Amino acid sequence: MKRFLIFVAMVILVVFLISRWNEQRRPAPETFTPAPKLQLERLDVLAAMDAEYTKLVEAVIPSVVSLTTSRTVQQRPYGMSPWERFFGDMMPRRALVQNSLGSGVIVSKEGHILTNNHVVAKMDEIKVHLRDGREFPAIMVGGDEASDIAVLKINASNLQPLAMGDSDHVKVGSLVLAVGNPFGLQETVTHGMISATNRQIADLSGLEFFQTDTAINPGNSGGPLINMRGEIIAINTAIGNYSGSGTWQGVGFAIPINTARFSMESILKKGRVVRGYLGIEARELTPELAEQEGIPGAQGVQVGGVASTSPAEKAGLKAGDVITELDGKPIRSLQELLRAIAAIEVGRTVEIGFLRQGEPQKAKVTIEEQPLNFHNQVPGRPGAPTLPPGPGQVPQPDTNQGNQGNPRNQRNQGGVEPGNPLYGIRVAAIPASQRRLYPDNVAGVQVTGMAAEAPAAGVLKAGDVIEEVGRVPVQTPEEFYQLATQIEPGQRVMLSIARGKTRLYVVILSE
Repeated sequence: MKRFLIFVAMVILVVFLISRWNEQRRPAPETFTPAPKLQLERLDVLAAMDAEYTKLVEAVIPSVVSLTTSRTVQQRPYGMSPWERFFGDMMPRRALVQNSLGSGVIVSKEGHILTNNHVVAKMDEIKVHLRDGREFPAIMVGGDEASDIAVLKINASNLQPLAMGDSDHVKVGSLVLAVGNPFGLQETVTHGMISATNRQIADLSGLEFFQTDTAINPGNSGGPLINMRGEIIAINTAIGNYSGSGTWQGVGFAIPINTARFSMESILKKGRVVRGYLGIEARELTPELAEQEGIPGAQGVQVGGVASTSPAEKAGLKAGDVITELDGKPIRSLQELLRAIAAIEVGRTVEIGFLRQGEPQKAKVTIEEQPLNFHNQVPGRPGAPTLPPGPGQVPQPDTNQGNQGNPRNQRNQGGVEPGNPLYGIRVAAIPASQRRLYPDNVAGVQVTGMAAEAPAAGVLKAGDVIEEVGRVPVQTPEEFYQLATQIEPGQRVMLSIARGKTRLYVVILSE
């Protein structure tokens, strides 16, 4: 018994010593002092901003819808044998259903929805998903490929349409929200600002866009861009056309709501978009052209050419005129002119104000309907995309026109000396085989080349036809060089040229 008690005592002692040893090895607890709350002034302002943002988003989201579209296409099966490929069109095809996503915005209590035309065009079925969980089939009221705007309609009650703003007054730096259905994630809101206005995209060159840093991804197309008053100022569209990746890279584009509203109203009233037509080639009036023409400032649009039998020709407009006013409203840019003409009701007669060689004039013009093949692309316009020429569209000058061999003869054509703005230009008669590549009534001399140091290098191109030198028509190379030698060194000279089927004015200044 005594031995047992001694054993128990020793076990207790060993356990006690081990526990004390473990306690000594255990690290001391870390000291942790929580940070005090920040003592900031005027947090009520930030809190109010946060509350207003939340209120704005809650008011807007019920008006934004998600779209799912589908269509059935016939496709040959994959993995066909050589025998099956040989008989190609005779082989049966299988039906393949293609689905896509998009966004839209409700703009009327009757159920009209604005979206992008490319989202819903050629689709067999369009479904509209509302924020409250309801789902409706949509009918296509109409679409417009030129503006990429379509109008849908659903038969639903208790809808909350969103008001449209005025995109003409949107400024760079304005804060905006984009609402939509990116990647199928409904009711997604992103925030940013207007980065630029009047942007063009090469494959959509007939349109001008707002550029924004607001995140716009696949599925956002057709959704609204909202200002801080909860108004639609633009319809988001097609970021993939620009970035090449199909996803947002800090640059997004949206169609101004005034453009979308015009298309929508025309579709609702007439079943299609009907635009007015004047029948001119036009370009922005640059400061150089304004100075050459003696026009104060550089506001207005210069007529580069007039289409045969067009309203402009009937009104007496000519190439070189500068349009400054239409229907009582000042015209400051090409985009203003295009919008103003398109918005005038077909058949209506309006007054057009213009300058001809600096002298103000007015004329009456009756607006006609824009032809189906009409394009707003204006080559040579500042900021316009450079389009690769199609086969046979850009004339290739005949290089076998003589004056080859002697470098000085190639530069000092017709006695034009260095310092003259037209120094170094080589011209020849227009080859008969190439006249079809220019306007029907082309008359002038063709540029066959120029010296590297020529003042016109980078402005004129081989193949251009010079029709006027300082408003004086030229018919032959001899006439061109005679006029050129009369220009004083250092003087500006304006040329009227034909570049392919397009006429435009350029100003040459010697260095």
